[in-house]
Amino acid sequence: MDALKARIKAEGIYLGGGIIKVDSFLNHQIDPVLMEQIGQAFLAAFRDEQLTKIMTAESSGIAPALAAGQALRLPVIYARKKSPLTMSGQVFRAEAP
Repeated sequence: MDALKARIKAEGIYLGGGIIKVDSFLNHQIDPVLMEQIGQAFLAAFRDEQLTKIMTAESSGIAPALAAGQALRLPVIYARKKSPLTMSGQVFRAEAP
């Protein structure tokens, strides 16, 4: 998505180790116009798929996933490092690097 690439190039700070700091529009501060554009990009890419949910990472992925969920009219779930104390019942667990 061109708007996201442009923002990363203009405002992203490479911290090393594959980490790009983008807190001016995604983490500590969220640009709702950019998130809406991201949601529309997901809608364009996946509108013909038979999706049931959107899953994302706990931190930086929540805002774009929510925008995608709104555009696609799907529920959003996010992966956590630890099971919350308030969650009971069966959970999906997987390892990731």
